[in-house]
Amino acid sequence: MSDEIVQQLAAECLAGRVRTLNRVVSGIFDAKLRPYGIRSSQINILTVVAARGPLAPSMVCRRLRLEKSTLSRDLERLVEHGWIRSTPGSGRSLSLEATAVGRALLHKVKPAWDEAQAEIEKLLGGAFIQELHRVIDEGRLEETETR
Repeated sequence: MSDEIVQQLAAECLAGRVRTLNRVVSGIFDAKLRPYGIRSSQINILTVVAARGPLAPSMVCRRLRLEKSTLSRDLERLVEHGWIRSTPGSGRSLSLEATAVGRALLHKVKPAWDEAQAEIEKLLGGAFIQELHRVIDEGRLEETETR
């Protein structure tokens, strides 16, 4: 590869930029949520289960675009803390449901979540945040296949 190609890939790769942005955003949320003993990845799972549950783990994976192994690691901690209940469903499936303790945690962390949201909006700008919501809410990301 020529140096020009390497420089272009380093400077323009959207995958790398989005991954870096993800780490920055997650870091801000994790810092705000740390006093509550929960990470941003876990709060996302708890929120989806609380809002749409009871759900099968596969539905949580589909909604959050997670690999099963990623969900499994975070789910173990959520169940251990009593924030999510995992009960056997039909066959080998499980059913995930937010507990009263998990729902209470969501209410408790809301001020810290608000602070993280505001910090990220200040960092990225309102127009970027609005466009991100528009793309996701219109289902454009759901139209793409993960491979």
